[in-house]
Amino acid sequence: MLKKHLPLLLFCILILISITWQNNGETINLFNRNIAPNSLDWFGTDWLGRDVFSRTLKALLFSLAMGGISSVLCTMLSLCLALIGNINSTLNNIINLLVDVWSSLPHILVMIVLSVLVGGGFEGLVIAITLSHWPKLTRLLKVEIEQLRKKPYVLHSLSFGHSKVHTYVVHITPHVLPQMLIGILLLYPQALVHGAGLTFLGFGIDPSTPSMGGMLSEASQYLLSGQWWLALFPGMVLVISSLLLISIGKSYEK
Repeated sequence: MLKKHLPLLLFCILILISITWQNNGETINLFNRNIAPNSLDWFGTDWLGRDVFSRTLKALLFSLAMGGISSVLCTMLSLCLALIGNINSTLNNIINLLVDVWSSLPHILVMIVLSVLVGGGFEGLVIAITLSHWPKLTRLLKVEIEQLRKKPYVLHSLSFGHSKVHTYVVHITPHVLPQMLIGILLLYPQALVHGAGLTFLGFGIDPSTPSMGGMLSEASQYLLSGQWWLALFPGMVLVISSLLLISIGKSYEK
């Protein structure tokens, strides 16, 4: 039992540390520039003397918030489209066509275009990730709803004169909540990594805002000068966070 919940426990501890950490990593100290990791500065300092550990925690918090909101919104969008696709055959064909077309487009290209179109920023990143990750979950929920709509309690509700919209929302939606929760958990690491990819490429947010991708992008300019810690530790935190989220999704998927 403990092994099953261990990834979730570690992830919660990581979030708690990020939230409660007092230093925001924005204090500039030019006398402490480019210091390697030591007992005082665990992840070292950057070219402006800022604490990399503090900046990494705040960047992780930003990226986790972005990925979490995107995952929830994406799941809600997938549910709405799946319900609409089960109203009649015409809408079903339209939703299937949208899923096929959207699935054929490269994720990163779609996210870049959407991020630029909506004007960037935190909201732009959330919208870009949300509108690029819905097809797979929509297809899964559509299949689940197709099976549920043949259940006796759904047929009885329709026979009593309730509309399909009312019946699906009241009698079917509660039964797909477990699939929605698993969908959020499985989408979360994808949203986290893809959000980091967008910020690494310079799309979405102001450069002064700490983000995992932004920190890695800035660090890439200083690797040849020997400042390896600027990329190593933020990259490790990003990978560990993604692996924890994947482990959480797999443990609760079973």
